[in-house]
Amino acid sequence: MDLPVFFHRLRPRGPVRGLGLFSCFLLLLGMASLGGCARWDDPAVARAKRAAAGEGEVVIGAVWPWDGHKGTLWQGIELAAEEINAKGGVLGRPLYIVKENDEASLAKGRRIAQQFVENLDMVAVIGHLNSYIALPASAMYQAGGMLYLTPGASNYQINLQGQNLVFRSSPSNRSLGTHMAEYMAALGYRRVAIAYVKDQTSQGMANYFEQRARELGLTIVDRRSYTVGAEDFSQLAHTWQDLYQFDAIYLAGNMPEGGRFISTLRRLGMTTPVMGGDGMDTPKLLELGPVAEGVVAPEIYAPGSERPQARHFEALFKKKYGHPPDSFAAQGYDALQVVVQAMERAGSTVPAQVAEALRATRDWPGVTGELSFDAFGDVPGKALGQKVVRQGHFVSLPFPAAGEEAHEK
Repeated sequence: MDLPVFFHRLRPRGPVRGLGLFSCFLLLLGMASLGGCARWDDPAVARAKRAAAGEGEVVIGAVWPWDGHKGTLWQGIELAAEEINAKGGVLGRPLYIVKENDEASLAKGRRIAQQFVENLDMVAVIGHLNSYIALPASAMYQAGGMLYLTPGASNYQINLQGQNLVFRSSPSNRSLGTHMAEYMAALGYRRVAIAYVKDQTSQGMANYFEQRARELGLTIVDRRSYTVGAEDFSQLAHTWQDLYQFDAIYLAGNMPEGGRFISTLRRLGMTTPVMGGDGMDTPKLLELGPVAEGVVAPEIYAPGSERPQARHFEALFKKKYGHPPDSFAAQGYDALQVVVQAMERAGSTVPAQVAEALRATRDWPGVTGELSFDAFGDVPGKALGQKVVRQGHFVSLPFPAAGEEAHEK
């Protein structure tokens, strides 16, 4: 598609009355009464009408910080889109993806969300990695009558806003924190220290971990936070080394700060096992070399699975890109495929109808495992695994049986 057509698609098609499409939309958010502006310029109404006509391309937005190490999400989305179009598209119509980069910026994320809402041909959006962007953006997509699915923003609150068009296909921070507490308890750890980056998502993950850990009889000996971009962890490491006794550490953090934290511990001779959140599930952790040995992270996608969906995806991916997929590529592939299967089952691309079909989805066989959405658009029952760094590679770990000794102690 040439450049002029691409940018034309990002503008509202047809006449815009009065205040303008998006200005009218914003005004509606604060009005109790829906008048003529809602009748003619409400983007949700106009979008549903266009989608019901079933003409032209099916347009879906994809927005993410593509330049980061989690930018492989695009490869999964791109691969899925090509496969879907090769099979005849969506309900016999070609699929078109509008790709935008929010650069992990709240201001830019909001601008892109506004841009997407103004594109009345766009029926769904996949993306926003960061919860601080996804939360306000989800409200804009909901008000604009667009289906929204995030395969990355883990804040549990995203699905608790009463929005019927908002979904998540990846585990929430609640699921991630709870799972790692159960895993650590099963390994026999009893005294745990918690470190987390001071943002809403990681703090929530640490909270859910601590809540579940205490329910399972673990003792939380200390809990400390650090700021995004922190460089020096020596004071925290010395405090823990000198004043506390514990047999494991839970780290609800991201790279590169998480790597600096682990490196500081190891330089001081602390060999305590470290278990992380999903922010540690990245090849960037492997780049630490021997420092990362033994670090455990939750596993959303297990490469090399014998499941037919995984084998199919991995073969296609390696043929196209020349290397194996990672977790985010798999999640991008699943995100687009599960939205399209909902459109096919609904027999429509009208967002409200697609949302009904998506919410009714049970045990859909994705690359990352089976997906079942609850009434809130979340996937609380999605199976999670765990993996450990061994000799510079991630290796899947089984969940220990009752009475089994800790593998990584």
